[in-house]
Amino acid sequence: MKLLMIPFLALLLVAVSGCTDPAEPTGPAVDGVVLSVDGVVLETVPEGFEYLGAHDVEADDIRVDYVDVEGILNASEAFYNLDSADYWIMGVEMDSVESAENFITQYKAGFGSLAVGNRFAEVPFNEHDATVITKYITAGGEYNVPRYSYVWNNENFVFLVKGNTDDAEVVLNLAKATGF
Repeated sequence: MKLLMIPFLALLLVAVSGCTDPAEPTGPAVDGVVLSVDGVVLETVPEGFEYLGAHDVEADDIRVDYVDVEGILNASEAFYNLDSADYWIMGVEMDSVESAENFITQYKAGFGSLAVGNRFAEVPFNEHDATVITKYITAGGEYNVPRYSYVWNNENFVFLVKGNTDDAEVVLNLAKATGF
């Protein structure tokens, strides 16, 4: 009877654990959460930045908050802070390179032209070109305070890096730190 209890207890432990063959994670494990898109959590955070956390983002949220396109497979977002300013790195996995390029085209189409200057500029880094997007907001009682975001694709992945700072170079440094 005792010999029969040992296999029964082993089987019971496997059943209680919930699985017998653990699934492979699709992205990096961060704070116990497996992210679907690599690159948003930086291996080497630029000096002064503080990593605050990361989470996966639903495709429907991307369509509402950024651009309504087809082909979104997965998305993850990480949050950083530097000198009381917040920064975000969004990574979106698309079903093809063409879908990633369409995402960027449609995203840029959502911005109107500026009264003075250019809204978009190409910036080379990490062996590719990214688009820096300039927009102006009212902050702290001041009008026309610039905000910058960088968007680019690496194959079928789209990356968007932005922050609530008027220093484009700081946002660029965070974008470069992705390695993509």
